[in-house]
Amino acid sequence: MARACKVVTTTAIVLTFIASALSLPAQTLLLADSAYSSVLQRMKTFGIMLPQGYDTARRYPVLYLLHGWGGGYKDWSSKTHLAEDVAWYDLIVVMPDGENSWYVNSAVNPRGRFEDYIASELPALVASRYAADTSKQAIAGLSMGGYGAVLLGMKYPARYSVIGSFSGALTMPRDLRVREGWNRAAKGNNGDFALPSLQEAFGKENSSAREKQSVFTALRTVTAFDSARKQHLPYVYLATGIQDPLSHIVPGNREVRDSLYAAKLRYEYHETPGKHSWDYWNEALKSFLPRMMELTGWK
Repeated sequence: MARACKVVTTTAIVLTFIASALSLPAQTLLLADSAYSSVLQRMKTFGIMLPQGYDTARRYPVLYLLHGWGGGYKDWSSKTHLAEDVAWYDLIVVMPDGENSWYVNSAVNPRGRFEDYIASELPALVASRYAADTSKQAIAGLSMGGYGAVLLGMKYPARYSVIGSFSGALTMPRDLRVREGWNRAAKGNNGDFALPSLQEAFGKENSSAREKQSVFTALRTVTAFDSARKQHLPYVYLATGIQDPLSHIVPGNREVRDSLYAAKLRYEYHETPGKHSWDYWNEALKSFLPRMMELTGWK
């Protein structure tokens, strides 16, 4: 029998996009919470889903789910079956609003420190307001969010147990050069609406930030670790739809897979039928969640 998903507030704004009747255990909680970000210098809202029977006397593992370009904090809870998929786990899910930041500290905007916000400030805020165990964290995302998850997971490996990427745009910002070439050839009229946000995130051509914010640079850093330290790096879960129409997605994911293999890091790689779409990401998330719980042993 379908049961209502209970929506409550703390300092939160009730999310209006949740369905009124879902097949969920009772007391699944979906919130939107807001706080002033000192690193972004403005108010930011994030989505948070709390497990059934949420108990403030306990401490729960946390999964950070990052949205894609053009999205926001409501995406995962409104466009997938997230509530149903996580209902059986004692897990807090946090859904930040990363805007079109690529989850990095902007190369040109001092108020665009999204790396600091996602990796440091937001987890501290969540731990102060909710029963979150900051020693048990995972990070995952789709497209731009997949890039952000892998980059932040490898730059701050002690903070995460598992990294998940679904259709991750993993060759950014390297492929930005190609897009800029197309833009010049089309004399600025090629309709690349994402280009301004990419250049704000990574800087103009020849910016040193581009190399620093490369997934491959982060991988080279951890590749130098000895075998004992590598065993404590996050487990990397890569998934991509084989029919993805964006030409850089599948080759880029294969390139990262090969880099993980060469570095002898712990990972798994999945190519399955699917496009760059919510149909695919919904299934990818459904497959990822039980695997993440199995890998971590979180209860």
